[in-house]
Amino acid sequence: MYLTSFEATSQIGKEITLKGWVNARRDMGKVVFFDLRDRAGIIQVVGVPSELDEGSQVNMKEARPEWVLEIKGVVQERGAKQRNPNMPTGDIEVLAKEIKVLAKAEPLPLDLEDEKMGLDVYLDHLPITLRTAKARALFKTQAEIAEAFRAFMRSKGFTEIQAPKIVGESTEGGANVFTIDYFGTKAFLGQSPQFYKQIMVGVFERVFSVGNVYRAEEHSTSRHINEYTSLDMEMGMIRNHTDIMEIETELLKYIVEHLKKTVPDELKVLNFVEPLLPEKIPALKLREVQEIIKKETGADHTNEPDLEPSEERWICEYVKEKFDSDFIFVTHYPTSKRPMYTYPDETDPEFTKSFDLLFRGIEITTGGQRINDYEQLVGNIKKWGMNPDDFKFYLEAFKYGMPPEGGLGMGLERLTAKLFNIDNVKEATLFPRDLNRIDLQISLPDDKK
Repeated sequence: MYLTSFEATSQIGKEITLKGWVNARRDMGKVVFFDLRDRAGIIQVVGVPSELDEGSQVNMKEARPEWVLEIKGVVQERGAKQRNPNMPTGDIEVLAKEIKVLAKAEPLPLDLEDEKMGLDVYLDHLPITLRTAKARALFKTQAEIAEAFRAFMRSKGFTEIQAPKIVGESTEGGANVFTIDYFGTKAFLGQSPQFYKQIMVGVFERVFSVGNVYRAEEHSTSRHINEYTSLDMEMGMIRNHTDIMEIETELLKYIVEHLKKTVPDELKVLNFVEPLLPEKIPALKLREVQEIIKKETGADHTNEPDLEPSEERWICEYVKEKFDSDFIFVTHYPTSKRPMYTYPDETDPEFTKSFDLLFRGIEITTGGQRINDYEQLVGNIKKWGMNPDDFKFYLEAFKYGMPPEGGLGMGLERLTAKLFNIDNVKEATLFPRDLNRIDLQISLPDDKK
């Protein structure tokens, strides 16, 4: 049985077995120091020829970065001047007694720690660039964000569901949908689990899901990807959209505290700056935001159905200064620009009880109250120019009793990017798919043609 690098910290004076990758190698005369990387972190291994048999000496001399080694050795404390307070294993090292090679590696084609590495180079070599300290920290943290979402939802009485990714009708409408041939019938890749989580409200009342969604948007920007992970929830028995906003505020606080407890070392690597998150996130209607922008900047977009990216950034800076918050809920988007299931405000039917949550300059969540009345929903489908017969499966849930309900969808990658002030969402996406890339580039970006 072998131990992880972190488990070795409690084994001083004992002989243990480690397995991992050579993260770095340093030669000090005949003595070799290896930084051995495993799933728990990095530990220093000392190779002294006199402590090793002939075969182990050969392996020590040949081993290079990314070689996979099995090392038997004795855990010992480092000298006071050699300790590294920035590493969980910084007080110990392992004196190697036996070194086996489990896998050799060719010389690396690039310097993995090159801070000037371009994004395309990084993405072209993901199988190895994901091994860097920053990437490991980022995606371990992202895994904990998803885990925190699940734990919070379960604590609030939500049941996790798995929604299909092949659907018969697009949930959001419009042209931004991938069409596929499903045994001779036209089908689509799901833009969200929207219909299915609404159906399941009629079963469990409160549901959530974590899964990939697909948007066929021909964007090549720092904020768009064509496949992303959506953190979705839907709940019944609500008063209105503000119930969804309140539970999301609780969720965000839970996620931040969860990360501080579970991945503190990774947060240090990522230079985490805790977001300003007040007890109640400021909320403004879309037209109120546009009026503020008009008053403060002179730009009159008060008839537009949405905010421009530059306006999202501006209002976030404004709210940060005025309300000491990195977040803002923008509510009441026009009825005509929201999906057909979005609930209109009874006092102003041209606008909806819906919201976007903006965080550090970008929208990370869309949510709101949904229409739960069968006849009203059928009427909206017709009003949006669609055939209710195409939505018969979905509508059945509402025909036979659906409580007032609502929910949200949050982009995991965008949330990750903004938590760590990453400029391009592709850097916060494990294997990004965009207009120009499915793993390798399928076409050159416009600026490189």
